[in-house]
Amino acid sequence: MQKFLFLLGSLILGAASKEICYDQLGCFTDSYPFSGNLQRPFALLPQSPQKVSVKFTLYNKVLGTESQVISYASLGQFNPSLKTKFIVHGFIHNGIKDWVIDMKNKILRVENVNVIVVDWSKGNGFPYTQATANTQIVGAEIARLINTMISSQGAKAADFHIIGHSLGSHIAGYAGERVNGLGRITALDPAGPYFENTDPKVRLDPTDAVYVDAIHSDGTANLFLGLGLIQPIGHVDFYPNGGKDQPDCGTTSDKLLNGIFNIAILDVEGVEESLACSHMAAVYFFTDSITSKCKYSGFQCNSKDDFDRGNCMKCSSKGCNRMGYWSSPSNDLGTLYLNTQAPLNNDHYCKQNFKTSLVSNSKDVTGVQARGKFTIFFETSTEMSSVEILDDSNGTFKPESTEIRLVSLNEPLMNPIENLYVFYKKTNNFISSWLYEDKWSFRYIQVLNGDSQTETKFCPTSTLIYTDQTVKFRKC
Repeated sequence: MQKFLFLLGSLILGAASKEICYDQLGCFTDSYPFSGNLQRPFALLPQSPQKVSVKFTLYNKVLGTESQVISYASLGQFNPSLKTKFIVHGFIHNGIKDWVIDMKNKILRVENVNVIVVDWSKGNGFPYTQATANTQIVGAEIARLINTMISSQGAKAADFHIIGHSLGSHIAGYAGERVNGLGRITALDPAGPYFENTDPKVRLDPTDAVYVDAIHSDGTANLFLGLGLIQPIGHVDFYPNGGKDQPDCGTTSDKLLNGIFNIAILDVEGVEESLACSHMAAVYFFTDSITSKCKYSGFQCNSKDDFDRGNCMKCSSKGCNRMGYWSSPSNDLGTLYLNTQAPLNNDHYCKQNFKTSLVSNSKDVTGVQARGKFTIFFETSTEMSSVEILDDSNGTFKPESTEIRLVSLNEPLMNPIENLYVFYKKTNNFISSWLYEDKWSFRYIQVLNGDSQTETKFCPTSTLIYTDQTVKFRKC
């Protein structure tokens, strides 16, 4: 089928394929692989640089609360001795959106750098196909500016970091392929429509910078209104909450219903929130990571299900990598999973993860089997964690078995765990409750802190946990 569509697209577009060239930026085409394939049945040529009208706004500590519009001809207060961060928005956004300003401010709060906000809002509107074409112009403009900074000011390519959201991610890729040795590209939920499964020449890929890290938050198929892509495109790809529908964000049916409702009442912001909640989550996670005490540790894993089972909490000798601003090419690479809090109505989004291995005692101590609600909470020298559910009648505990559960805390613990407490309540299922013990016994519980990669063994202060009771476990 794909071959057929490719041939059909080639026949339809082959004769009409065009090329357009712009001074200082080079030539652009609408031919294969930019069109004539399943992902891009047709495409448009990018509009002129004058039409797209890219604007670069510089911020740094010398400028203070002021900003400066710069260009190739006038670099203003750009400091070539500092590292430089570019922030690039995507479709129908602009350079003064709240999230852009918030990200810029937080970066300047933690580092002495140049921050350059890229505004291409005159070229990113409808139709979407034209906006996708215009991304090539924006990428070329960014590359031209960076190369000017390198050649005329002595800046180093390795010191440049382009942070792009949605279409901005692929803009970063187009810029990176024109800058030899560009330091880093961060893709925040890179746009899926017209880019997923395309030729690397069309989309962001690992060759576009020395280090490419991506956060996927809305990778549901385009048919189901996913705005991001799910395929790995970087040296490291983070999949918070599985990389698709984010907590408390609408799934496909909810997106449609809420979107239609907000259109009906002319609530533009409501439409965006309904359709782009998961898509924007990557931005919120990244921005929070800049100043968060929580590490946003990611773990190499084959799937979200494996991660949720607690099977992927061990990092390699390189160390756990962190999703977001502090991600590093020196740590674990590849496909990394983690979970977060909901991206709406929260000030912080990170979770701290622990793998708990619950080792049950022998049958002569425990009895036959247990089923019910088990909860746990941790105690440090100065803190008490929230109470988290280990199991709520989903699994059956057997003698001499080891049950693994993932425990995730919304508020990270700053100190090592000294004690933990386990509560048990036997299932009250009328039909099957007689099959299960009203007490249980764990020989010990092993806890792996995902952030520090330290593992600690805890032993009970009382052999048996009776239903509706809590038992304390101490380090042993």
